[in-house]
Amino acid sequence: MTTRKRTLANTTHEGRFEMFDQLVTRSQSVVSVTELFVSLPEHGFARAALMRVASPLARVVPTANSLTFLSGTAGSGKSLLVRQAILDALYRQPKFRFLIATAVELVELLVIADERQSLAELLERFGTLNLIVCEDLLGIEGLPLEQQMLLSLLDRSMTFGSRILVTSQKRPGELRNFSPRWVSRCHGGLCVSLSWPGLESRSQLISRLTNAKHVPLREPASEAIQWLAEHWPFSPREIVCAVSNLADYCGLHQVVLDVPLLERYHSEQALSVSPSMDTIANVVAAEFGIDSTDLRSRSRNRELIVPRQCAMFFAREFTGRPLEAIGLYFGQRTHTTVSHGLSRLKKILPHAPTISQQLQKIRNRLSENRREDCA
Repeated sequence: MTTRKRTLANTTHEGRFEMFDQLVTRSQSVVSVTELFVSLPEHGFARAALMRVASPLARVVPTANSLTFLSGTAGSGKSLLVRQAILDALYRQPKFRFLIATAVELVELLVIADERQSLAELLERFGTLNLIVCEDLLGIEGLPLEQQMLLSLLDRSMTFGSRILVTSQKRPGELRNFSPRWVSRCHGGLCVSLSWPGLESRSQLISRLTNAKHVPLREPASEAIQWLAEHWPFSPREIVCAVSNLADYCGLHQVVLDVPLLERYHSEQALSVSPSMDTIANVVAAEFGIDSTDLRSRSRNRELIVPRQCAMFFAREFTGRPLEAIGLYFGQRTHTTVSHGLSRLKKILPHAPTISQQLQKIRNRLSENRREDCA
């Protein structure tokens, strides 16, 4: 928050709402990306609720029902369902106005506007939106001032007739480190929870994904799909990643998959030992001369920024874990924070030979650990 705040503080008076406009533009770009959407039975109620939230009849009478609370574990499909609902709304009303941002980003925006004495004008801009999506509410867990600021924004926006959609990995009753007002407001809205897909739904999802990724399956394909569904008890996001890896495997080895080959592939994957997150944190911390506990903390000390970015980079490379899981391990509040950090690291590497050399040393050490583990 501090770094972006200093950057935006240098903008002109005319650009005082630059961050707001950037978030709106980014939101539009996110929903414009073509994605495969498979409507699963477990998501039926949630999808119906989100279609109501993103209704093109956007100006509503301000009530508690203007807020919808969508909960589900990381990778359960919350963001994808939100984007699909918005796409449906845009199809019916192209001028539908919306914004998708994390709780941390919204609070950051409010802080900057308050410092520039333009908070009232910013709130009016929010009031022009048909839908405000506040993702990852847990990003402000245990932060009472930030919670109060965000709740004031959402309440004010609802008085203008905007609808509010809040997403969280926890249900309202599980928000232990939130103010009673927040918990009450969430309970007062429409609460929807996503569950992981069952066996039949996993089969359906895998079937659609293997077809879309052109994964060659020996007939009858249903046998291979059933085997995968039984041995991949993952979240939808992890299933997408696993099918992509399977498609790469088929392309590399030029094979057609059947159950015996899938069993062998599964065994190979289990035997390929990758360094753990703990190992990555320890190796990176040793290289930069810091404590691994600091690396995993939420501290914003400038000395930790690059080492933490490097650690997240190698966690992504060696473990293949979702960005949410990596962010949670390294004290980052959202997957967007992790993504932003990785992008920043890639940009500075061509101009930072010392860091590049450190990265190579870390990679060599992690590769050595992998060989030692395999031996």
